[in-house]
Order: sequence, then structure tokens, then C-alpha cells
Amino acid sequence: MTASVTAATDRSDDAPATVEGAEAAWLAAQTLPEPEPAIRALLHPDCLVVHSAVGHIHGAEEWLVYAKRLGRTSRVDTYDVTVQRFGTTAVVSCLQEMWVAFVPGSAPFVIQAAVSRVWVRSPSGGWQLAHLQLARRLPPA
Repeated sequence: MTASVTAATDRSDDAPATVEGAEAAWLAAQTLPEPEPAIRALLHPDCLVVHSAVGHIHGAEEWLVYAKRLGRTSRVDTYDVTVQRFGTTAVVSCLQEMWVAFVPGSAPFVIQAAVSRVWVRSPSGGWQLAHLQLARRLPPA
């Protein structure tokens, strides 16, 4: 399965009813001109994000601040997506490419990562992101 998302413009305020809907909303939110409100709506309050070459571990609020500093993401592609369901928890694993313009007006830089997202069903029945791990892919040695 391969998915591609480019500059999204809108998003529903309703919590996604399916894991696939949550994934689509997450990927689309990344490409919004102001992604924070849409991303925040998908995050579980206790979400942890593990990322970067130096191994950052950020809570939801810390990660939102970090992500805002990075620059604009114009496109996200996912490949080899697998979804494993365990009752009210689902684990999505994939390879991901993100086009990020770290400097406004510059060409975007492509970041490749192996990604795991853990979604949990909220009390209202929708899905929230409880854990995100991104491991940058490097060329083979």
C-alpha cells in the first residue's frame, strides 16, 4: 500500500472513526499551512514522540513546539503500510518520505524515515495518536 498526501487545505473537527481515517487525517494535517490545530486535535494528551538522529523524546506540547520550528511540510508519502489491531489499540508501521522546506522559499529537503504510530480509541470512539516513533533512513553502508 502506498499513499501520497500533498498540501492539504481543510480538515473535519470530528475525531476519525477508523484507524485508516486517523492516518489520513494525520498525513493531511502535516501539509496544512498552519498544521498545529489539526495535529493537536489528533494527539492523545499523553502522546510521546521519539525522533531525530539524537533521539529526542517529546511529550505532545514539546513536540508541537519543535515541529513548528522545522519549516513547512509540503508533501508526505507512505509506503509498505501495515496496520495491526489489538482491541482499542492499533499500530501503523510504514516507510515515509516528507518534503520539508527548512528555510522559507527554499526547495524542500526530503526526509526518509521508518515510522511507527500507535493509535488508541478515545472515550468518544475516535482515534488519537498515543505514540510516534520516526527513525531516519540512511543509505546502506
